Amino acid sequence: MTQTIHRPGGTSTTPLVTDIPNLDTPPPYVRELASDDGHQRIELPSGHSAICLTSYENVKTLMLDRTASGTLCNVDGGGRPRRHGAGLPHRAGADGVHPARHLPRPRTVDERARSTDSACSSRRDTSHRRLVGRAVRLGAGTRRRRLRTRRHRTSRHLQAPARQPEFAAVVDTLISGTVMGIVLGGDNNVATMLGKTLYASLAHRDLYSQVVDDPSLVPDLVEEIMRLMPLGTPGSFPRELTRPLNTTAGPLPVGEIVYPHINAANRDPAVFDAPLEIRLDRPRGRHLQYGYGMHRCMGSALAQTELIAILTRVVTRYPDLALRVDPSDVEWDLGTGLRRPAVLPVDLGVRGIV
Repeated sequence: MTQTIHRPGGTSTTPLVTDIPNLDTPPPYVRELASDDGHQRIELPSGHSAICLTSYENVKTLMLDRTASGTLCNVDGGGRPRRHGAGLPHRAGADGVHPARHLPRPRTVDERARSTDSACSSRRDTSHRRLVGRAVRLGAGTRRRRLRTRRHRTSRHLQAPARQPEFAAVVDTLISGTVMGIVLGGDNNVATMLGKTLYASLAHRDLYSQVVDDPSLVPDLVEEIMRLMPLGTPGSFPRELTRPLNTTAGPLPVGEIVYPHINAANRDPAVFDAPLEIRLDRPRGRHLQYGYGMHRCMGSALAQTELIAILTRVVTRYPDLALRVDPSDVEWDLGTGLRRPAVLPVDLGVRGIV
């Protein structure tokens, strides 16, 4: 359903995120479990259980806890869920249950790249696989260049970190993983949110018309879609508590596995009025999609700048831009890590500037 609202220049409709085909995101867990302690328990795709925090304040509290460990949820053995299986739901099997998928750690960079390729099972993930492979090899190349720079001693500033004992643990796998995160976070994440934002505004044409009439609303559109839409199905990873955590439903003990359900927190009616509505008049900067505190994405400001700049250019150059097909016919990549339109067939319109 949509709600008709009155604006100074006339009337418009405010869509719900559930109105737009495929835009809403399914829960990042297999099912809810029975609980008698006041906490919501869920079954993660790995088969392990966890406390699911859904309120805005509780998720913020967890994110501000510097001792809550994602690392302890990403180890083999011990009955703890690994990140590949616990944080990210994979494709369900014949019985409808999402099995955990534990990938072996490759011994070489090329094996690591091939392993990542094999994890992307979707037929349409070819470009994504190539990007991941390049990111892994780029990480290894960065390591080799770093070592050559150190040997040649071209700069005391570049050599200084190598003499510090805290850098002794910097190994190839850490560098490769960091570079992969930067490349994927700086490229795929922006592309994903750009596709979702354009799709949402074109699927409900009044949203696009509002930003065409007033491009200063583009940041509000970006913020609102970001609030409602994680990149993929999950919005975060589980963490293990290393000290008690106080929540609105009561304290949680050391050793508890906790999942911060960021998408639910961003729809908390105690914080966001009519949370399912896509509205361009909300106060900015309150959503948790970029994380919070020490867990806030370090590239959030750059991502916002890119999204706003690109969308502002689109709405000013193509004011008559429109989907060429019905929104329900737009093809989607319904992946775990990235959930977005696979393609947006559009008409540029008579006023489009080529």
